[in-house]
Amino acid sequence: MSGAGRRWWRALPALGSAAVTPPPCSPCLRLQVEGVGGRVTDAVVEVRRLLLAGYTGRDRNAVLAHVHELEALGVAPPARIPSVFVVDPSLVELTGAIRASGPTTSGEVEVVLIQTHGELLVGVGSDHTDRAHEVIDVDASKGMCAKPVAPIVWRHRDVSRHWDELELRSWIADADGWRLYQEGTLSTFLTVDALLDELGEAGFDELEGAVVFGGTLPTIGGLSMGDRFRFELSDPVLERSIGSQYDVTVPPPVR
Repeated sequence: MSGAGRRWWRALPALGSAAVTPPPCSPCLRLQVEGVGGRVTDAVVEVRRLLLAGYTGRDRNAVLAHVHELEALGVAPPARIPSVFVVDPSLVELTGAIRASGPTTSGEVEVVLIQTHGELLVGVGSDHTDRAHEVIDVDASKGMCAKPVAPIVWRHRDVSRHWDELELRSWIADADGWRLYQEGTLSTFLTVDALLDELGEAGFDELEGAVVFGGTLPTIGGLSMGDRFRFELSDPVLERSIGSQYDVTVPPPVR
């Protein structure tokens, strides 16, 4: 990883040590907003809605090709493109470990948009999904696993001019160790304005308190189920990055 990529890694143990304890809210995210100059401020986001956007590629022909590939694997095509899955807001978490719904789950890195107090924040998270159930019922599969997000976010206005240059990466760990799992830039996806317009057309006009996952990248080497997952959003222009990682615990089989 780059030097910027190591910054969030070293900071993880110190996160959540705010001097002032915010008032309780449920569900809520207690985040740290990193400014361009490195100044960090606390933000408490009361999560009113959790939306998972899918098939958000900027190249519509490539998106349709991907839909057909998934259809061949038994995954039903979406009713609309982009698709929007509405799941329980309590699924979004700042966590270092999740309990999976079964042995066939995996994470996928996604840029995350958070609208709070009239400001748009940018983060990164993992849309952890039950792959076996995805073939049976895509909508239900999206609500079966936690959705971890990084504890540090940026202001959208600070990265809007070089949005397409932001880089998403994920790594997966199994018995053989860590390996790069996904990598690409945000130029692959719909612009923020285009995505928000699509959400509006789908009936999601009021986004105050919304956490929106913006879609994911293809995997490197195929879909994998690992014991740990690491995700990162990197800004090569401002030379900084945010991210997190989590362990995946699989419940024992029912006898």
